Amino acid sequence: MRSTRLWTVVAAAVLAVAGSGVASPGADAAAGCRGTACDGKNPHVTRCDQGARNLGKPIRGEGGPAVQLRTSSRCSAAWVLIERGDHAWAGRIEISGGKSFHVNATPSRPAYSLMVGTSHKYRACKQDITDRAWSCGPWH
Repeated sequence: MRSTRLWTVVAAAVLAVAGSGVASPGADAAAGCRGTACDGKNPHVTRCDQGARNLGKPIRGEGGPAVQLRTSSRCSAAWVLIERGDHAWAGRIEISGGKSFHVNATPSRPAYSLMVGTSHKYRACKQDITDRAWSCGPWH
């Protein structure tokens, strides 16, 4: 009788969870950081890249792959994505008066920088390979 009662309780709990709309752990996993806690973290590892969007126009500079500023509202963070290209091309996201996180292009796939929290004043930049000058977008 005791085992029957236990199974009844377990079955009721399973049905309650199944009918409650609770998603499985992988369906919409929470982000791994938020805001300044994302500074210097990887947007893919933290799942901040899920649902991210481009902010502004890509920075094209003097040729080569474009650099795009990406933001995540669920993480309150931003980073740059550089299109596929020769390793000599570089991009960065910089914090006004603070750190910059650099990324070099790769020939096989787009590459991205580490993140900064969007409470910072930040912008995306691209380095020209001929004179090593930086072309930057507006501050956000």
